[in-house]
Amino acid sequence: MTRSQRGAPRVGIVYLVGDRLWIDATPIARAETFGGFAFHQRDHQEFWKQLVNQGAVPSTEHDEFPRGRVSYDKKSGEFTLLADHCILVKKSVVSKILSRMRLPARDTKTSEESRYRCPRCQRRNR
Repeated sequence: MTRSQRGAPRVGIVYLVGDRLWIDATPIARAETFGGFAFHQRDHQEFWKQLVNQGAVPSTEHDEFPRGRVSYDKKSGEFTLLADHCILVKKSVVSKILSRMRLPARDTKTSEESRYRCPRCQRRNR
């Protein structure tokens, strides 16, 4: 990774396990592109398996904890954090995600995404 890529905004996936944030990300220049969007190629399930194998997280299903994804719209120049409600209501967690992924706050929108709902949020929304 070049020096400019280390400081560049990233796209990727996130998990919130307790109060610990786990991020797997790719600099924009190395991201995959599909339909005008840049995104991180690895999926949540694959990243979770790695974390379990490292002993970093509990050995459970990958969708037991709040998660999300950051993508980049190449046309509008906006980043989007799609995530579980449990992540988005914690402003300090959102700030950490923006900081660690080097995302510009004014060009990053956030939105809940049903496919990233943890079991707690699924029960709440019934």
